[in-house]
Amino acid sequence: MSKQGMSSRVCPLVSELLTQDSRSLPPGLKMVGNHVPAAQPISFDRYYDPAFAKLEMERMWMKTWQFACREEDIPEIGDRVPYDVGSGLSLIIVRSGPREFRALYNSCRHRGTRLVNAPSSGTSIRCPFHGWEWNPSGELKHVPCEWDFDGISKTSHSLPQVQVDTWEGFIFVNPDPNSKPLKDSLGILPQAFEGRGHGQRYTVAHVSKKLRANWKTVLEAFLEAYHVVETHSDALPFTGDTCTAYDIWESDEGHVSRLITPSAVPSAHLGDNASAQVAADGVAMFFSMAAPGVPMPKFDASNGNARSQLADWRRAFMGQALGLDLSDRCDSEMIDSTQYHLFPNFGVWFGDGLPLIYQFLPYGEDPNESIFNVRLTAPLPGNGIRPPSAKINHLDFDDYFSDKAPEFGPLSHVFDQDMSNIPNIQKGMRTAPKGATKATLGRYQEQRIQYFQNTLSRVLGLE
Repeated sequence: MSKQGMSSRVCPLVSELLTQDSRSLPPGLKMVGNHVPAAQPISFDRYYDPAFAKLEMERMWMKTWQFACREEDIPEIGDRVPYDVGSGLSLIIVRSGPREFRALYNSCRHRGTRLVNAPSSGTSIRCPFHGWEWNPSGELKHVPCEWDFDGISKTSHSLPQVQVDTWEGFIFVNPDPNSKPLKDSLGILPQAFEGRGHGQRYTVAHVSKKLRANWKTVLEAFLEAYHVVETHSDALPFTGDTCTAYDIWESDEGHVSRLITPSAVPSAHLGDNASAQVAADGVAMFFSMAAPGVPMPKFDASNGNARSQLADWRRAFMGQALGLDLSDRCDSEMIDSTQYHLFPNFGVWFGDGLPLIYQFLPYGEDPNESIFNVRLTAPLPGNGIRPPSAKINHLDFDDYFSDKAPEFGPLSHVFDQDMSNIPNIQKGMRTAPKGATKATLGRYQEQRIQYFQNTLSRVLGLE
């Protein structure tokens, strides 16, 4: 792959920008990928065919480590949340001890009633139909009129459970009892996030959005910056979309990819004479909008270090607000958008330029519908007290972030731009004519999509 991005006089490639950073780079920005995906056809029917969705459920969702929730979502013993993958898998993620978590099947052992429908808590999990109860560990606790049931005991009718493990505050589950441990599936993530892990972060805002599109359609919309030129054209004056760096790390179990999109540089689409000053001011305005009360700074981009000036400003006001020393955070960590993806459904961002967490899930029985869960995070305050995790804000199919999720600040507008495309992608794939039913991907800018689909084919046994 010869060409790896498009630069201009005022928009260098990411590799060059990182060499100009005022601080030492952490592992998550130093690492370079080890894999280039082979070009393989991606048929549109895998995004809407019920048979393909069924195959995904049987061979992937039921056999793969997948991101379910955060430890902070269930802080007390007995706290629990449901985790649903389409209509084929439903689990209860529960804190069963001070540092112990269980993933229990969300089905009553009496007559199959769904036990947990929303975040809740208590010393027992109680069926709303007849009142059967289980301990947070899944052990049967109480059965009304137990004299009327033969052969039941605490162990015989406990709630079946699946494998559960944690990494940096994230809770992962795997329904396959014979799977390898989570650590084998994380790939290079522990190395990349060393010293910068999300165990020391918390959820500031959390939206769960229903979409009329397959979960893969939604996921792939966030694997590339190629769409910025059209979908987010208002960001071109301060976003280095064309110089974004893409990397992939392939191993036997861990499938990880990354993008780094720089800010405070104008897009190369705008040419060599685009304004570096406008780029710096645009990013400063964006960050100021996200931090009401923080005055917008003034930068002088003529000396070529506007990115460092911007990062210094963010270190100062964020450090003061949180009571933290952020002096060791490099410029890129403070202002750029660096996103890692772990197969199949986990997107985790690095640093504080765009500190998000993504989760992509099928919704119900229709492969043309999905759930997009997105969190905005922040470092834990210096006082050591963990703020409560934000409650989930549920947005329906036709709800807008800008109307219903003001907690995301200027990002609400960005997400609305993305959401406007996604249902139309799904519709267009379903109505594509014969002879035009396969994706045409860019070799470099869309390689993460190719890699995701190649991995999916391998996991499903379709190679």
